[in-house]
Amino acid sequence: MAALLLLLSALVFCIQHSHAAHPTNRQSLYSKSFSGEMMGDKNILPLHIHHIPSESSSSSAFVPSKQSLSGTSTTRLFQTQSASTQIVTADINVAVLGGGNVGSILAQKLKQSNKFASVTIAARNPQKTSTEIKDKGLDIDVAAMDVLPKSQVVILATPGLYDDREMKQFCKSLGDMSGVVIIDATNPLGPYDNGLQSRIWEEGISSGEKLQKLLPTAKVYKSFNTVGLEHMKEALGKDMLLAGCPDPVPRRIAEEVVRGVGFKPFYVGPIRYARNLEALAEMWIHMGIPGLGGRETGRNFWFSISGDP
Repeated sequence: MAALLLLLSALVFCIQHSHAAHPTNRQSLYSKSFSGEMMGDKNILPLHIHHIPSESSSSSAFVPSKQSLSGTSTTRLFQTQSASTQIVTADINVAVLGGGNVGSILAQKLKQSNKFASVTIAARNPQKTSTEIKDKGLDIDVAAMDVLPKSQVVILATPGLYDDREMKQFCKSLGDMSGVVIIDATNPLGPYDNGLQSRIWEEGISSGEKLQKLLPTAKVYKSFNTVGLEHMKEALGKDMLLAGCPDPVPRRIAEEVVRGVGFKPFYVGPIRYARNLEALAEMWIHMGIPGLGGRETGRNFWFSISGDP
């Protein structure tokens, strides 16, 4: 019996010594679980469930600038920022290209949100557009096209483009879009007498993907294109689908702009899924406008996410 007790005591000592000599074993398991490399052991919870940011990371905030979002530093910045990065929207300048019904409503909603440093409508003829904005009873600054490269966010609220040459000229007219978060609210629709059909570009890509190809140093997102003007006026927290760059910083900026209008952003994936949003937009238009071939429902409907994704 004495020999047995001695053996048990030695075993306990070895186990304790082993844990003391390798204190990082469990920590390494959690780290692998967090990185997605080891999820087979269901008894080990992913680290992000229990993660408490350090004092330095919890107090950090990201203030976007053209310099920080452009050039070779962009990749490094987006790799080091996490999805929990705080975005300081009060330092973001938003420019809305287009002073028509959609552009003016988006600009008005963003200005009323008081979330951003400035909201400006960019126009090729600022004097004419400024008069039109005032005639609508809106108080929104209007500037020339050169305000676009100076902004951190540019919303495209112009008629959709259907021609390759026009698309290239349009992108060139925007100026240097390096590091700019571009939210494309347009749809590449053909003429009404041809059924307002959405164009599919080369290799089956969307207009949003075409923009990203032509503006490779920008971060292009597709959003605001799947509902009518009346829903932009009264967003009321409705879901708004968003497709574009998955990097956490520009994505968070784009989502904050969507929130600023009053919608609830729902990110669906990279810019490849802009083709799906443009197809949804075509269906919304064909259902909302009589005579285009879709089920005539009227315009009082929108696409929403149900379930618990």
